[in-house]
Amino acid sequence: MGGTMARLRADTLKAALPAARYYARVLPTLPPTQRGGWVDGGLCPFHSDAHKGNFRVNLDTGAYRCFSCDAKGGDIIDFHQQSRSLSFPDTITDLAREFLSGGGWDDA
Repeated sequence: MGGTMARLRADTLKAALPAARYYARVLPTLPPTQRGGWVDGGLCPFHSDAHKGNFRVNLDTGAYRCFSCDAKGGDIIDFHQQSRSLSFPDTITDLAREFLSGGGWDDA
C-alpha cells in the first residue's frame, strides 16, 4: 500500500475509532471510566510494569505516556504500531481489519 493511501486510511481510522473505546478493548487493566482526558492506563504494555499509575492514556486524543520507560505517542495508531511492532502500512491494515471490517468493533 502506498504512503498516500495509508495516510488516507489513517485519517479515516482516526475519525471512526474513538480512543476511549479502542483503549478499553486493548488495555485489560484500564480502569472503567466515563470521563475523558488523561487517565490511569493501568499497567504499561511496553515493559514489565508492577506499578499502576506510571502509564497514562488520553481518552480524547489517544495519546499515551509511560513515566517509567518513557514510551509515548500521539494517538491510537502510534500505540497500535509500537505495541505490536508493525510498520505503518501494516498497522493501518491491521486496525481496519480488526476494528472496522467486521472484526468485532461493535462487541467492544
